[in-house]
This record gives sequence, C-alpha cells and structure tokens, in this order.
Amino acid sequence: MRKLQKKSHKSKFALHETGRDQGVAFRKGIVEGKGVPASRWQTGRMSPIIAVLPSAILILLAASQAFAQGEAHHSPVDYRDIPYMGSRNLVWVFAQLHILFGGFVLGVPVFAWICEVIGVWTKEERYVRLARDFINLVVAAFEMTAMLGAFLLLFLLALYPKVMHYLTDIFWPTYYVYVLLFGASMIILYLYWSGFETMKNRRGLHLFLGFLLNLVALFVLFVPNSWATFQTSPVVLSADMGAWAKAWAAMQNPTWWPVNIHRFISNIVLGGFLVGAYGAVRYLGAETEQAREHYDWMGYVGNFIGMFGLLTLPFAGYWLSREIYIYSQQMGITLMGGFLSWLWIIQAVLIGILFLASNYYFWLGLAYRTQGAGRYRTPMLVMLAVLLLCFIVWLTPHSVVASIAEARAMGGAHHPVLGVLGVMSAKMTAVNVMILISFVSFLMYWRAGKKPTVAWAKVADVFIVLLFAVAIVGVIVIGVWGYFVPAIVRINQFSVGQVLAVLFVLLSVSLTVGFMLRGAKETSTMTWGRMPVRSQLALIVNAVTVVFTMALMGYARSASRVHWHIYGVLEDTSPHAFSPALGQAGAISALSTLLFFALVVFLLWVVIRVSRHFGFSTQYFFLAPFVHWVVSLPEKLPVPAARQVSKQSSPLWKALASACGLLIFLVYLSYWVPQLVSLPPKKVAFDPTQIKTKADLAEAGKQLFFGKAQCALCHSVEQTEAPRAPAMQGLGAKRTREYIYESMVKPEAVIYKQYAEEGPAKLFSSQMPIINKPPVDLSETEMLAVVAFVQSLGGQVTVEPEEVKALIPVSASEKVRDGN
Repeated sequence: MRKLQKKSHKSKFALHETGRDQGVAFRKGIVEGKGVPASRWQTGRMSPIIAVLPSAILILLAASQAFAQGEAHHSPVDYRDIPYMGSRNLVWVFAQLHILFGGFVLGVPVFAWICEVIGVWTKEERYVRLARDFINLVVAAFEMTAMLGAFLLLFLLALYPKVMHYLTDIFWPTYYVYVLLFGASMIILYLYWSGFETMKNRRGLHLFLGFLLNLVALFVLFVPNSWATFQTSPVVLSADMGAWAKAWAAMQNPTWWPVNIHRFISNIVLGGFLVGAYGAVRYLGAETEQAREHYDWMGYVGNFIGMFGLLTLPFAGYWLSREIYIYSQQMGITLMGGFLSWLWIIQAVLIGILFLASNYYFWLGLAYRTQGAGRYRTPMLVMLAVLLLCFIVWLTPHSVVASIAEARAMGGAHHPVLGVLGVMSAKMTAVNVMILISFVSFLMYWRAGKKPTVAWAKVADVFIVLLFAVAIVGVIVIGVWGYFVPAIVRINQFSVGQVLAVLFVLLSVSLTVGFMLRGAKETSTMTWGRMPVRSQLALIVNAVTVVFTMALMGYARSASRVHWHIYGVLEDTSPHAFSPALGQAGAISALSTLLFFALVVFLLWVVIRVSRHFGFSTQYFFLAPFVHWVVSLPEKLPVPAARQVSKQSSPLWKALASACGLLIFLVYLSYWVPQLVSLPPKKVAFDPTQIKTKADLAEAGKQLFFGKAQCALCHSVEQTEAPRAPAMQGLGAKRTREYIYESMVKPEAVIYKQYAEEGPAKLFSSQMPIINKPPVDLSETEMLAVVAFVQSLGGQVTVEPEEVKALIPVSASEKVRDGN
C-alpha cells in the first residue's frame, strides 16, 4: 500500500493486488448477472458531475438571462451554414441522438422502479437486482445525454440565431425551470442509484426516491416538449402578457399534451427494446449457465416492456394526428396525404417488423422455456396468418404515384381494388386487430405452466373468449361501416370507438387473468437459458427498428411544418428551407441509428473495461474513467488469465450482420418509394397594375389557387371519387361572388354533407383554414383574383380589374409566393 502514497506519476496509476481483486470481483459479478460489488458502487468521493452542478446551473441561468435580454429582434445574422455537411444535417443528427439518449434515460427508470416494487412486494431479490442493472445502464447514459444536449444547444445558437432568439423571447422563464429540474433529476438519480446498497434496510425510502425520480423526469420531458410543439401549433400571445404568463400560454398549445403522452410511451418502448437487446448481446456472449439464465430473463423482461408499450402507442399517435388535423387541416393533409404520405408506408413496415419479431420471440419462448408447447403450434400459425394479413392491409397505399397513362388505366390515382384497403378505416381496423392478436400471444405466455385454482376460472375463460370475439367483430364492423359515413364522423367517432374497445379489452382481461392466476398451481417451471440464437436476433432487430422508427418520426414532425420554423408565424428563409425527400430522411435516420448504437457500445465498453482498474467507481459515469484509462495506457498492466472462449461468441457477428442488414434494407426502402420534395413557394411579384382584362385576373387567381393559397391540396377542379373538399368545376355558374368570398373568409358558414349541396347545411364543422389569415394569409387583392378564377370555371367573371387597382395604395408593393 505504500506505493499508493508516493506522488510519482507512475505509482499514482499503478495497480496493486487489491485493485486486481476488485477487478476480478467486478467481472465475476457482471458475468453472473449480480451487478457490480457494493464496494465498487459506493467507494470514492461524490461524482465530479454532482460537484460542479451548482456552477453549471449558474452559468446556464446567466446565459439564458443574457440571451433573453439581448437584442432578440435585431439579430445581425439569421443563419450560418456548415460547409459540405450543411447546418441542418448537423443539427438533425445531434438532435436525434440527444432525443434517443434522453428517451432511454427517461424511460428506463419507469420500469426499473416497477421491477423494484415487484421485488419488494414479492420478496424476490432477482427483481431488485434487475432494477439495479437497469439503473446502472441509465447512470452510464446520463452524462452522454447531457453532453449531446449541450452540443445541440451550441449548434442551434450558432447556426440558427433567428429562430432561437424568437423562441427565447417567449420561453426564457422555462429555461430556469428546466435547468433546476435537470439538476434535481441528476441528484435524485445519484441517490437512487447508490441507494441500492446503502438503503438495503430502508427500502421504503429507496422506493420513494425512485418514484420521485420518475416524477421529476416527467417534468424534464414536458418542458422541452412545449418548445417543440409550439413550433408545430403556435398560439396567439398577447403583447401585454407578462413573461411567465406568455411562457405558460405558449406551453399550452394544442399538441403539447398529445406529444407528452406519445413521447412518454415511446420512451418506455425504446427503453424496453434496448434493454432486451442488451440482454440478448450479453446472452450470446455469456460464459456460464448462470449468466445465460440471467440475461435470458433480462431479454424477456425487456421485450415484454417494449411490447406492452407498443400495444398502446398507436392510440397516442392517433390522438396526436387528430389534434394536428383539428389545429390545421392543411398541415394534417401535408402530413398524411401530401408529400409525406409514403412515409407512412415505411412506418407500416417498421411497426410490422416490431409486431412480428415480438410475437416470434414470445412463441419461441413458449417452445423452448415451457413443457408441452406443441399444443400451441396451431394457434401460433393462425395468429401468424392474421398478423400477416393485417400487415398487408396496413402496408397498402391509398394513392399511387402514377403516370398519366397509368392513372387513366386505373381510373384515377386510386387502384380500383387495392385502393379500398388504403383508406384509414381499413388501416385502423388492421392495427387494432394486430394489437389484440399480439395481446393473445402475451396471454398464452403468461398462463403457460400455470393452472388456476380459483373456483370461477372456467367462467373467467369463457368471459375472456367472448370479450375477444366481440371486440374483434366490433372493430371489423366499425371499420366496414366507416366506408359509408363522412370522414369527420369516421375520425371523431368510429376510430375513437375502436380505440376504446381495444383498450377496454386490454385492461379488463389483464385484471381478470391477474386475479385468476393468484395462487395458481405450477404444472411446469420456466427453464431459462435455453433460447436459440434466432430469438436473440429478434430482440436486436426490435431495438434497431424502434430506434430507426423514432428517428424517422422526428423527420415527420419537422417536415410537416414545411418551410416554417414556427408554423404560420416564423418562416424558414435559410438555404435549407425545403423538406427533403424520404431517401435523404432514411439515410440520416440510419446514420443516427448507427451513431447511437456506436455510442452505446462505446459507453458500455468504457464502463466495463475501465472498471478493472484500481480506484474506479462508476459514480464517475463514463468520462472520468475513460480519461483514467487513456492516461494509464502506457503502463504495463498485468496480463489477465486466459479467458475461456464462449461457445456463443460467433453469434455476436450474426447479431451485427442482422442489424447492419436491416438498416441497409430500410435505407433502400426509403429510396425505393417516390422521392417527393416540398420546396418553399417561389417569391414573385403580384402587380395589380399589370391586370388589364378579366382573363388576366382569372389567370393570376389560378396561379394563386395552385400556388400560395394551396387550395389544390383539398379542392380539385374536376370531380374525384373521394374528395377532401368540393370540386371547383362548374362552381362559377352555381355560386355568387359573395358566396365564394364568404367561403374563403368564413369557411364554416355553409357546409353540406358529402358536399352534395342538398339537405340542411352546417352538419359538420369546417377544417378549411381561413384564407386571409396565417399560414395562407392572402391579401384582399389576391382573394379577388382567386374569386375571379373560381368564377371562370363555368361562369362569368364579375370581378372588375378596376376593383383590384383601387386597392393598389394598400397592396401595390406586396410580395406573394407562387408555388409554380
């Protein structure tokens, strides 16, 4: 020990026998699935991160205050660019990496705490040990999340000062709140993590810390969500509002709560599948039976958590999409039926992979972990057939990008046969059936090897079967009925009914089976550690798929704003204002996925590798031990004993090949679909002085109709089979000038069912934007030109050029944007 007291550089980092012993103990604990020895986790001083936390908070608060008080409206530079890579791509990648790590850090503590609650309640130590393993991963990822967030903030401030000034002027009070919440979550995480050893005899206090950690983490999630959702659905803010009132009003925008719920569930799904993949990799590299059993069980728990979250995620996504449609039908059409429509075909492939791989893993678990699994073979084949059928329906596009000759051969943009399966009624029905079938797989696994002993078990079984049958038939009937009702009824009533029916089945059956299996007799025991290699590959495929999906959905949320930083309020005038095609989005998403997993592997390698050195404590997270390892490289470290080669080492290469092959396929698919780019409208001069005749006026209105006004997103000139809005052909002969003008400024004034122009009007609320307000924001002269164009479609133009010229003093110098 005297060597350690010397001040020489060499002795400072030298390993002695104690260090080697602790390194051996650490490796043994990891291999056997027991986690890190207590001395490893609690020795040493408080983490440097905790020590510098007050200084970091003061710096961030001072920076936000200075930024808010600066000349926010007189920024000398609106944008800066990065050569070759481009500023948008750089911010895109770092934002996605930060969101992915943040999702993992915020999602895993939820089910870690639940595992600990189960362990304390049932007095099964393996659940507590599993919770500790989960939190170990969170601690390792926490600092990486913070570093990526810091880089993202710096890039946004440097490259996008205009939009950052605008957002800071509104949200700067929330920066104080966010920094304090972030600091609190860091401290509570440290206490909760270290408390697995120090609070063994005070489990109640430790559970309270876990609950408090998740509660604070929710607010850490909610605050920055408000900044992002305000960009999608901004609200009107009064100029006389105080700073805190303005920030609170901006936070409560229409899509804030749907995004909060959607991201909370997404984080749980992400964390579950990542934990499952971690267990799979450790299972494939395990050297002992104990380790294989432990990591087999960890993989099962991770897949179960990810799958259970996945069952509820489509409901949250539906709520978010519905709120976007309610806020702006124009944005909703861009998202679901515009240039992004093919993105949802790719999403269908991704979600289909998750459903199929998760069910496949459950079925393999029944075959390899339980006895007498042969009786499940027929039900498995039936469920596989139903899942594939629903997957095909979900994969079918509604509109097909075709040439004029192909469109004429099909009779329109919709395929005469498959087009029926592409509408939302069919897709909602398919996804709800897939959820119910996947839940059946879980129930089969849950009940395997257990015989209920309660007297009402047979009655409960009949109740469960009838409930599933009624739910599936009801979902299908509602889906078919949806073809014969207006879209607004289908969206607001029928789809909601399907969602509620499925949720009722999930909750009621879970409770029934849970009570039914209390005190159940075990007819066979689960045998862990026997799963084949392909089962672990399924877990890894799930992890890669869910990360790629989250990256792609981030692109969807951003691209739906098209050329707006803040929709309808702050326009993007940078060179990167266009929304890229799906090919580029898929490539960036794949790059983000690769970088994410590379950072995860690096992080875990550093923690495991450096832990063999004396004096290491993972309370230093990953940066300090990494520096420690680099400094100690020149030393001659003791050569460890020859490691026994694992029989499962070669499958690790199969896992890597499977992950890379999947990403290559997804990028290829992204480039295979039609490459549609949303370009910002061109800016051209609208000069009323050049209008000489009514024909000139109608032509100018036509340019606006298909350009700036974006009327053609919903209104077609000719009649179509499935119109989103009334067709324009012949409208000039049937409607007066006043009626056409009123329809633009008060679109809710007169609405007919199915646009049939018969029966009572005003049956349904309007989803058409007001044309003389943002984001369309036509001027009076432009609106008169559009009226003239609509009148020219079968009628006489009554708008006189002199009327337009009379408005020249108000609008002669205005600039408008034309999409052609």
